[in-house]
Amino acid sequence: MEQIDLEQILSPEWGKADGDFVTSQYGAQLNFISHQADTVVVTLSQVYPGLQWLWSVDQHDYQVVLPTDNQLKLDLPAGTHRHQIVLQNVAMGQIAFWQQGVRLLSITSQYALEPVSSQKPYITFVGDSITAGECMNGLQHHPELSFPQLVAQALEKPLARIAYGGTGLTSHAPFQEPSAIEALWKIGEAIARPRVQTDLVVVNYGINDANYGANRQEFAFGLRVYLLELIKRFHQARFILLTPYNGAFVDIFKMEAQRFDCFEVVDTSDWQVYVTGRHPNLVEHQRAAQNILNFLEV
Repeated sequence: MEQIDLEQILSPEWGKADGDFVTSQYGAQLNFISHQADTVVVTLSQVYPGLQWLWSVDQHDYQVVLPTDNQLKLDLPAGTHRHQIVLQNVAMGQIAFWQQGVRLLSITSQYALEPVSSQKPYITFVGDSITAGECMNGLQHHPELSFPQLVAQALEKPLARIAYGGTGLTSHAPFQEPSAIEALWKIGEAIARPRVQTDLVVVNYGINDANYGANRQEFAFGLRVYLLELIKRFHQARFILLTPYNGAFVDIFKMEAQRFDCFEVVDTSDWQVYVTGRHPNLVEHQRAAQNILNFLEV
């Protein structure tokens, strides 16, 4: 068996820790091209209860694939094919997922696997759990059907996601680990998030919550700090800043964005995405994707 260089085939949602690769994010991917019938073995550091992956060949429909013990084995078809393996679910609480993550030790195959290369810079989506397609259908996560994935596919650009389970920067938010800012720089507790070349960053900031009683001053201060961190992280990128679906604080978004020259504010209150108390469903993710593409005039 041939051991594959993981760094070449992992998406930016994996961070390096003690020689292994760790993720704390649904939607983290392995992408590669095979040229002949083969058996690929993905080995994890342990058995993760409820761990579920999605596998797509040549960007066709995804199928659910499950590991046996701590290994995921895939029988690849003959011929040249592009493969995408996506982390869909694991039975782990939000804080435990952030602190421990899923640790990947190796991937082996009988023959060499080719990395998927792109000359285009990444499109990066930053935001809370909606960005990773969490709870799209009840408790089921669907990162492969989320609006970031749909937009990236339409633009034919590689996708990077920064999705965190928290709900904002004010002290009123019930979930604070990780914070929105911490998630910008880390993929897990004490694990640096890889940098990739990106020219377009789409940001949702509390897009589906009611801001949990934060007053205008508190929200404005938190947003201002966050925008500064985004600029530090991405420098010369174009930023699309999505306002909450419920129309909250739209004027504050516009006021704070005017302090800088790189943010374009998009009011989403007329997108007909009804998420109060829940996450968007598949149709609403599709609607959000189309609205973003319309704004980009694609």
